[in-house]
Amino acid sequence: MRTSNDTFGRLLRSLRLESGVGLRELSRLIEKSPGYLSDVESGNVPPPSKETIVQIANALNVDKKTLLNAAKKIDPELSEYVAEQPQVADFLRMAKDQEFNDDDWDRLTQLAKLSKLGKGEGGKV
Repeated sequence: MRTSNDTFGRLLRSLRLESGVGLRELSRLIEKSPGYLSDVESGNVPPPSKETIVQIANALNVDKKTLLNAAKKIDPELSEYVAEQPQVADFLRMAKDQEFNDDDWDRLTQLAKLSKLGKGEGGKV
């Protein structure tokens, strides 16, 4: 049976090789031991912290979202935003309680775009 450790590790190894970055080079860039990274890639240990995952993504020049999703971790920027905006946490609790599904999130995203909410792309300033 594949675990999330294995899935994350295989993805990390694949992205690292595609980026042409050696294990030792990556370990130097993120200040972790090559042995630890090898264990992560082999699925022998859980994925690293979300902060380390962001460092890895930057070092490999890949989208951090890909690695964070594979590790089932939340982007530190989003965690900070939720902590600073209590209404965001309240909304997410409501969505969880009402068991939002993929279609609900898609519709909500479309509604937010159509309503031009926020500061981006023609929204409020």
